[in-house]
Amino acid sequence: MTATDGAPPPGTEQVDALSAALLNTAAVRVDRRTLWQIWNGVDAPWSGTWASRARLAHALQQLADQGVVTLPAATGRLWDRSLPPLPDRVDIPANRRGAVSQIDPADVLWVPVMRRWAPQWMRAARPPAGLREAAVEINRWLQATLGTAPGRVAREERSLHIFGDEKRLAHLADGALFAPGRLTLEDLACDAPAGHLRVARFAPAGPVLVLENKSTFDSAWRAIRACAEPPYAAILFGSGDAVGTLVQDLTVLDDLVGVRPTTCLYAGDVDVAGIEAAHLFTDKAATAGLETAMAARLWDAVARAEPTGEDTTAEPSRAADALVTAESLHLPEAVLQRLRERVRVPQERIDRLALADTAWWAPR
Repeated sequence: MTATDGAPPPGTEQVDALSAALLNTAAVRVDRRTLWQIWNGVDAPWSGTWASRARLAHALQQLADQGVVTLPAATGRLWDRSLPPLPDRVDIPANRRGAVSQIDPADVLWVPVMRRWAPQWMRAARPPAGLREAAVEINRWLQATLGTAPGRVAREERSLHIFGDEKRLAHLADGALFAPGRLTLEDLACDAPAGHLRVARFAPAGPVLVLENKSTFDSAWRAIRACAEPPYAAILFGSGDAVGTLVQDLTVLDDLVGVRPTTCLYAGDVDVAGIEAAHLFTDKAATAGLETAMAARLWDAVARAEPTGEDTTAEPSRAADALVTAESLHLPEAVLQRLRERVRVPQERIDRLALADTAWWAPR
């Protein structure tokens, strides 16, 4: 979502004020009516004008990118029909946690890479509690790995290790904690996923694997590149609910990159959106005449990993439909059990170190 029809996007002051107001509600979920009430107060000069909707949509996307709010799935039913669309409600992940006292940098035993800047920065800049907590969580992970050489993994995988949230580190990487002279991804032994290419080729023909998430795609192609006998002819990045548009490319993959798929296997997140993306892929692929299957061992491994928490992105009816869909896709019992528990396990739980052993996730 962005500002449209010439509406000027809101400034940082308005976006920050919306963030603070949403957090101050102490609610874990805020409906559209309340959003409008808050926004009209925050963005009073534009309240009631033609630009107000576009500015609110833009601000909500900014907060979603920062991890302050969680928006409903883009292809779901929780959006209105106006343009730009607004969600029926947003979730406030931070409000699910209890209140915490302000962190005093003097009370923290900082590791060397943090000690040279973090205490002074906290005292001088007085950053918001969320950034203070993030700095302490990173410091805690660095303390736990002192004297070791953590294996290098993808940024989203490391984010799960540190925060239990695969997206948090990517949001932080463009902000104050990673400003010049402070932290780097090198300090955390991780990399941002490579570029925007969506396919890695290994052989002229054979099974092809489609992975929902970019960092898992990045880690998987690195592992297969090191194999003497690659178990897949190619790996592709599916990008969740955008995977439907990938199917047409699969039908001409031989012409595009010299790979003739024999079977197209799919693996994704264990949550409602992940199941919906898998169903979309198989449905579109069947229409295109492609043979498909679920990469069952990858699904099973993800489902058996530690959940990040409740799957807050789907209403009960979608969750029930996803369980039926997962059964129809013959996904492993561990996946069905997670759906019954209404928790989510992101694909990035299976990180680069686990994927380095390709034998266990090769197609049968």
